[in-house]
Amino acid sequence: MEYGDKHILVLGAGASGIGASWVLAQVGAHVVLNDYKPVTLPADEEKRLVSAGVDIITGRQDESLLDGVDRIVISPGISLDIPIVKAAQARGIDVVSEVEVAYELSKSPIVAVTGTNGKTTTTTLLTKVLEGTGKPVRVGGNIGDSLSEVAYSMPADGFLVAELSSYQLETIKHFRPIGAIMLNITPDHLARHKTMENYIAAKERIFENQLSTDFMVLNIDDPIVADMKHCVPSHILEISQHQVVSNGAYYDKGQCYVTKNGIATPVIGSADIHIPGSHNIENILTVIALAYALSVPIETIHRIISEFHGVEHRLERVKTLDGITFYNDSKATNVDSVVKALESFDQSVILLAGGHDKMTPLEDFMQLVKDHTKAVIFMGEAADRFEAAAKEAGVQLIYRASSMKDAVEQGYKLAVQGDIVLLSPACSSFDWYSCFEERGDDFKNCVHMLQEGRHH
Repeated sequence: MEYGDKHILVLGAGASGIGASWVLAQVGAHVVLNDYKPVTLPADEEKRLVSAGVDIITGRQDESLLDGVDRIVISPGISLDIPIVKAAQARGIDVVSEVEVAYELSKSPIVAVTGTNGKTTTTTLLTKVLEGTGKPVRVGGNIGDSLSEVAYSMPADGFLVAELSSYQLETIKHFRPIGAIMLNITPDHLARHKTMENYIAAKERIFENQLSTDFMVLNIDDPIVADMKHCVPSHILEISQHQVVSNGAYYDKGQCYVTKNGIATPVIGSADIHIPGSHNIENILTVIALAYALSVPIETIHRIISEFHGVEHRLERVKTLDGITFYNDSKATNVDSVVKALESFDQSVILLAGGHDKMTPLEDFMQLVKDHTKAVIFMGEAADRFEAAAKEAGVQLIYRASSMKDAVEQGYKLAVQGDIVLLSPACSSFDWYSCFEERGDDFKNCVHMLQEGRHH
């Protein structure tokens, strides 16, 4: 779309909406940034938008905002079921995601990562590997900055790396990544998507506009992802930890291999990988497959992976005190992430969980918790439901905490030398915190306040 003199309504005054509004004003559009909640923008952001000519209207969202509008750009957190979006669709107004705007404006090709779990680790590692080529590389989307703003500042001949959620993919139009990764699909965000089929369909949009010259990495160890083979229009790269693949990457006896037309080349072994757990092997294999297809030399891929020590708030080792090691996995906002975390450790684990409840089923999860933990400490809004499910599953030691400090202190008291105290909440953070980062930082501060030798 040519934006000069077009009237654009941007819905949602978070980072994504602010970035999109500023960028659209730069390319000559008349922009209104709207949020139904009364929002006070940070002063410097507000000044930047106003000087670019953006009208900011918050605290109301009536249908009159649609008058004369050519297109709506929607932020990822906003449901397509809200009245103003329904009204726009009834009037035949285009509703697209901010990711679509990024695609239209980026001079460089886009590589994209989606999946229920592992997106941030994979996106971060992929970005570092591509940076190893010396080309200009920027990252945005679900991670870091608004994707459209990053795209606008992107020079040609590099890579724009996008971490994408199902929400962002739900409203694309022509968005086309030259390379994309589908990590895994487990039930998440069902409150928004209603059914698993809708959720899968939103994820599958990542490859719908790809050409046969583009690449799509599929994790064939995940049955839902493996099934996508039948509808991908681009060149498929498979990854697996259980079988040899002829194009893509696989893991066998401690070694990651990349393959092309059935010929396998070793890339990196377990000794040089510093992020624990089989789920991280999955993440690494997808990066190897895509980077190699995009002509990154194997030496570069090996070097960058061997230098990578993970992402903050994702199985992040905080400290060891009296032989007890504390891990911050605040980014585990669904049960599946916690399962992956628990399976990463051979030691006994004391699990700190709870927060704002996503209401996903807990039976299978609590069976695993019973087998993989020594004790659990529940906190936040979800604590009652979690405790009931844990008791039902036969979990023996169940404790409750009234604050993060209380949870950390109880965990420390319960632990003996060699144990792991793991914050892996299986919930979003919005009961006590504004985001998972704030929750993880609080946990780390509480751990750092513990005093050595005060044990028991």
